[in-house]
Amino acid sequence: MIVGERGGLEMALGCMAVWPLRPAMLAILAGAIAGCGGGGSGDSSVPVNVALSGVIDIEVGTRVDADTADVLLLNDTPLSSPQVLPPEYLLAGYVSATDGSYAPLSGFAAAPYFADPEDVYTVNLKSGQRIYLQAFASRAGVSSLDVVLSEGGTVIDSASSDANSTEVSVALPTTEADGTYTITVSAGGNTPMLYVLSSSVATAGEFRAFEWPDYEFVEGEALVALADDERAGANSLAVAGEFKREIGKGLWRVAMPPAGMAGNEQSRKAATLEWIREMRSRQEVRSAEPNYRMRAMATPLDEPLYNSPTLGQQWHYSLLNAPTAWQIVGNGGQGVTVAVMDTGLFASSPGAWHSDIAANVLSPLPLGADFVDDDSDPRDPGNDVGSSVYHGTHVAGTVAAVVNGSGGAGVAYESNLLPVRVLGEGGTGSSEDLLDALQWIAGPDAGSPRADVVNLSLGGLPYISSLQSAINTATDRGIVFVAAAGNSASTAPSYPAAFDNVLAVSAVDGAGQLSTYSNYGSWVDVAAPGGDASRDGNADGYGDLVSSTSATSIDGSLQETYIGLQGTSMAAPHVSAVLALMKNVKPTLEYGAISALLQSGQLTSCAAEPCAKTSELGWGLLDAGKAVLAATDGVIPAILVASPAIVSLSSEGSLQQTVTVSLLDSESGDATITAVTEAADWLTVDVSPDPPGTVSSLQLVMTLHPELLDSGVSERATVTISYTTDQARSLDIPVVGQTVSDLQARNAGRHFVLLVNPEPTADGFYESVAQTSSVAEDGLYTFSFIPDDGVSPTLINEVPPGNYILVAGTDLDNDGLICHAGEACAEYPVAGLREEITIEEGQPITGIRMTTSYTRPTISASSPNQLPRPDFSGYRLLDRTADTQTLKTVATP
Repeated sequence: MIVGERGGLEMALGCMAVWPLRPAMLAILAGAIAGCGGGGSGDSSVPVNVALSGVIDIEVGTRVDADTADVLLLNDTPLSSPQVLPPEYLLAGYVSATDGSYAPLSGFAAAPYFADPEDVYTVNLKSGQRIYLQAFASRAGVSSLDVVLSEGGTVIDSASSDANSTEVSVALPTTEADGTYTITVSAGGNTPMLYVLSSSVATAGEFRAFEWPDYEFVEGEALVALADDERAGANSLAVAGEFKREIGKGLWRVAMPPAGMAGNEQSRKAATLEWIREMRSRQEVRSAEPNYRMRAMATPLDEPLYNSPTLGQQWHYSLLNAPTAWQIVGNGGQGVTVAVMDTGLFASSPGAWHSDIAANVLSPLPLGADFVDDDSDPRDPGNDVGSSVYHGTHVAGTVAAVVNGSGGAGVAYESNLLPVRVLGEGGTGSSEDLLDALQWIAGPDAGSPRADVVNLSLGGLPYISSLQSAINTATDRGIVFVAAAGNSASTAPSYPAAFDNVLAVSAVDGAGQLSTYSNYGSWVDVAAPGGDASRDGNADGYGDLVSSTSATSIDGSLQETYIGLQGTSMAAPHVSAVLALMKNVKPTLEYGAISALLQSGQLTSCAAEPCAKTSELGWGLLDAGKAVLAATDGVIPAILVASPAIVSLSSEGSLQQTVTVSLLDSESGDATITAVTEAADWLTVDVSPDPPGTVSSLQLVMTLHPELLDSGVSERATVTISYTTDQARSLDIPVVGQTVSDLQARNAGRHFVLLVNPEPTADGFYESVAQTSSVAEDGLYTFSFIPDDGVSPTLINEVPPGNYILVAGTDLDNDGLICHAGEACAEYPVAGLREEITIEEGQPITGIRMTTSYTRPTISASSPNQLPRPDFSGYRLLDRTADTQTLKTVATP
């Protein structure tokens, strides 16, 4: 819980901004506005008349339809001209063919919705670019939506959603030129609908969540640990379930009695959870957990702009300082085996792996490499329904794509790949399969382990002691485990990453900042590039995605290709590959020694070294050059390295950057600089000392001239330093220049900020106690609540002392509920994992910060003992149409 701070930051008033108001609304809002702020004397840093205040950040690229039902409530005229969108965006909208009212529901009176038959947008598109539309039902029901891409009245492409196909897309053919096009979204029926529209750069494809999820688990199964570690209690448990298989000593997979598996999917899931609760109450049971399904820890973004690795999407290797490591090692991790426990690998036929990784896949594969189908063929068969991401293939390419003049190279481009399939359809799998694979990878008692490094780009499991034991056994045999921290923007430990003897990896964007989706917490060990489609941290004009090997359907047949993905799944293999480089240099390195090097600051980079541990980046951002150097006992070549290794300049960020170039090994003498060259009129490089000359270090001051760049366009240049030490060498420093748009364009729609009771009502709704609202200004929402003074009437933004959940979101369809699918939502401290806030008299809470987004986290449970989150019905708004400021218990917009 969080309690009020004494004094501290200046008060953020958070008054409602001025909107065009209908007369019925004026009486309500006047009191709320008057209640903001206050005067007073004394220390101005002490908040006056504030119970709680803060700001809400908006994700990059977020936009909102200009005439939603919420807007039409205040101004009943729909937008008459097209709304202009940037090339990269994620937009939520509303359409309805007619006026109408939502039916009364569970205490809700009838509420109006408004006619807005179509929304029209203009956007600059590139040839081949795709636009996605995801449709969402309103409280009134579901109907179809039509999306049309056109130019000058000529239809180029169109698609329609229906109850069975809620995600559709349109594309600009490759035969069409880059330019400005029109996108029209229209209602196909009489029911009001919400939708999310996104460009192919900003969208997250089929795995991007816009609804609150539950933990996925196998219906009718549980993993049960007996109190005495034996099956002595089996007789008494026989009536409760059937013992199917002993996974580990005293740990069993138990099946639910068939009688409980009747009914539809929802009733079977509910029955499974109730059965597990009953099992937990038994004396002979030490623990009982659902057989949770794992999910690949990635947010796939399969779209044409990232199918080619020639588009500059190798920023992650520069951020990792991989080029320095490659100069030191020289053979790309040769002889080290990295096991990729994942979905398997794409192959056009048995053994015909993706050509960019085939040379490094161990052949023949050891028996038992597929624990989903229990055979020796770890091919990824793809999905029967929906598109296939080939997650394991993407991860494997980051580790060990070969240098063959085609595609990209992996970080450890000559290491051995051992594919171990533990994830099946849709990138999910069971904890049982993972346990089998972990026991297998440790190798036979009389033999050697089957891998040196194991990459686990998967997660979503609670703590399971048998998995920890298997990891401990394999670690004792010399295996080093690396796991993705998870993509829930949560501090809750995610397993297997949070297990002991596992390096937990969080993800960063192109600027080295924690990605918006990445989990974080004291249990995270290290950070690595994972990408973030919502950001352009390296200012190259594209969302920060990690490109790697994959496959897609082309002309009706599966063919190998490359795609851009984001996720901690993408961060983990960077770490696994660097460990392969380190173990190539020093094969005896084991987890304990690596952990010690990490904690001593020898493997990471940060602003102030040695890096102090943080909850976001662990011991810092992994530096491949430093890591390999730490593992090296012999003499290394005299080479120049740059800090930073890649330079990003922008009109909104930094116009100038100083780069320090020095010899990696200061004992190797000096370098003779022959030339420093750049080929870009928008970039000036000042060198000190001037070449030619013999130096041990030099500085480059790089300056951007934004007036020489087109607005919103990024350009890339390379500064090359030619020098001689033991031989003639060169060092390339990538530089990206960009003029960017103003942050003021970010907007997710008017946000209602609520303090709600922590427990839902019997019908599943969360009741609000206090409410305020805010519109976006300078890319932020500000808000504040005032203390309840005990004097009637109670203002709508007054809050009495107590424990509350702080939430905010849009009501785009005007149904009196926020945080529905397709609407923006923010929860404190992070969406999906709410924590209570304690309001105490005389103790204002200031400086609260949240982030709002249309997307939802991939999990919603905060501890291993918490069963999947119940169905989410929404947060109720207070009455917005009454002529007093008295709090209401019925939400009637």
